[in-house]
Amino acid sequence: MKFTRKETWRTWVTPKPLRDQPIHRWYVFPHSFAPDLVHELIVEWNLGKRDCILDPFAGAGTTLLAGKQKGVRACGYDLSPLAVLASRVKTTGYKRARLDAAWLQLNKALNSFRPNGLSRTYADLVRDALPGKLLSGFDFIGTLIDKLTCSEAERDFFRLALLSTVPIYSRAVATGGWLSWVNTSTRVTSLVASFRSCVESMLEDYYDYAPPPQPRCEVAIADARRLPETNRKYSAVITSPPYPNRHDYTRVFGVELMLSLLNWEETRALRYQTFSSHPESHPERPRANGYETPDSLSRILALMRSDCDDERIPDMLEGYFLDMYLCLRELRRVCRSKAMIAFVVGNARYAGRAILVDKLTAEIGEQSGLKCTELVVARYRGNSAQQMRRFGKQRSRETVVIFQRP
Repeated sequence: MKFTRKETWRTWVTPKPLRDQPIHRWYVFPHSFAPDLVHELIVEWNLGKRDCILDPFAGAGTTLLAGKQKGVRACGYDLSPLAVLASRVKTTGYKRARLDAAWLQLNKALNSFRPNGLSRTYADLVRDALPGKLLSGFDFIGTLIDKLTCSEAERDFFRLALLSTVPIYSRAVATGGWLSWVNTSTRVTSLVASFRSCVESMLEDYYDYAPPPQPRCEVAIADARRLPETNRKYSAVITSPPYPNRHDYTRVFGVELMLSLLNWEETRALRYQTFSSHPESHPERPRANGYETPDSLSRILALMRSDCDDERIPDMLEGYFLDMYLCLRELRRVCRSKAMIAFVVGNARYAGRAILVDKLTAEIGEQSGLKCTELVVARYRGNSAQQMRRFGKQRSRETVVIFQRP
């Protein structure tokens, strides 16, 4: 396998640059990569107007928006409706007059803000995270958005702004891959001001930095292990599957999901169907014909089954690489000849043992019929505090695994 090191990509495989970039910053997912990486690969691969980039793990829409900014068509899929909402809002071409009119209507209605009741039933997590009148306040604004006389795309613009406001008020705060409970001093009396500020910031971003109306981007709910049938053949893939780090994003974003997108049962079903990157994932999968567990992975799993503190982790990792095979097999099916594919992945450690996700992904990709051309080491990151206490400082690579479809 050909390993190379590119120092300039170091910050491009982290979400940090997204927080300062207009439109991208409207909603940021953890373990995202920067649009700079997409722009670099578009140039390196000589992609143009006749090409179409696929991102089967669309997340908050970085690949789609970055492609649109460069005039390259992009299509994205994700199992999470929150990801689809964020991606769609960022890549929709809005008419300024219509957006202004909808905001004028909503802004006027906010003057009658009365957080005194609920329009529907909410899950316990949402009630606990937004106690007292906070939940009523979010419910009130959400109801106003639903009643706007505008298009659904314009309503989604304001829905994303409302969801972006949740972390300011929620007592359940994302810390890594979990939620922690905190006491905050934020009160419902400031909610309207926070929401207005978020909308105004988004409007300013859009009016100053809106990407070109063409090409249009497409985004929909779909499973990367079973992509929708299409007559289109993709000429490139730029994506990052979930890292095998036990982070469950249906819990991290549980408040947002169940505030306006899913009920509790639907959120649990989504949790079970997600990529096997956390122990609660138990997805229904297509048949993995042709897959063989790599020998190096089999050896590590055998050792872990004898001494791992959490007996679920070996099964999670076994499922993770099976899911990786299914996804890569699908990409071979939907990509055109000589299409280029970039997977941003992060190595992991369990019980002090390194799980070389990049090398295993390269090997599994070749099982699926792709050719691994290069593994670009972008950066090294430290292990968790818990692992460091037990096993000392041990760094893990974050790598961009490059394939080509024969």
